[in-house]
Amino acid sequence: MTEILQQLPPISPLHFFSVEADLKYGKEIKKGHLLPEFTDLLGEIYFTDISMAWNEEKILLDIRVKKPLEEVFYPDYQKGDAMEFFFDTRDLKTAGVPTKFCHHFLILPKEVQGIRAQELSKFRAEDSHPLCDGADILVETEFKTKSYELKVTFPSIVLHGYDPFSFGRLGFTYRIHRSGGDPQHFSTPSLFYKIEQQSSLWSSLKLKR
Repeated sequence: MTEILQQLPPISPLHFFSVEADLKYGKEIKKGHLLPEFTDLLGEIYFTDISMAWNEEKILLDIRVKKPLEEVFYPDYQKGDAMEFFFDTRDLKTAGVPTKFCHHFLILPKEVQGIRAQELSKFRAEDSHPLCDGADILVETEFKTKSYELKVTFPSIVLHGYDPFSFGRLGFTYRIHRSGGDPQHFSTPSLFYKIEQQSSLWSSLKLKR
């Protein structure tokens, strides 16, 4: 029995809880829009600050990576610096698989092979609809000596089903990759779960004014 237990992966506190947080309204990112982080509970290294706001027309993100930019790859983006963001515009926790309202986006700190932003969502046949044009996702990057920052805008046109007045929550998680190290997650670790396939495990963000 002891040998079997030693072979099991460690279980973090977040395996036992669903995560909910408030997402504040804003036409631009402000100091109070910083998202909570759970790296201590996940046993991860915290290296990225993420601020986020919503309004009727878009979702805004400010991303501050506390390390210099190293390498960026495509299509093997996981090997370098890259960011993945996951949204469920209806926050459907009862669906066993991603629905037509679920989105998986890739953001690269710099363009590689003509790619800077891209939707990677995969749907069941009955939920299939065209993926967004990555050019509609606005990305600005500022590189510094010891860090870099991105401003990312997801307009409502790229978020199928986005209707903040009728649906006051979003399903959400992220995965931030870094060259030579393990990624940072919002709440659901991809070491144990295929988060792109298990939208029911994404956190819930309540849209607050």
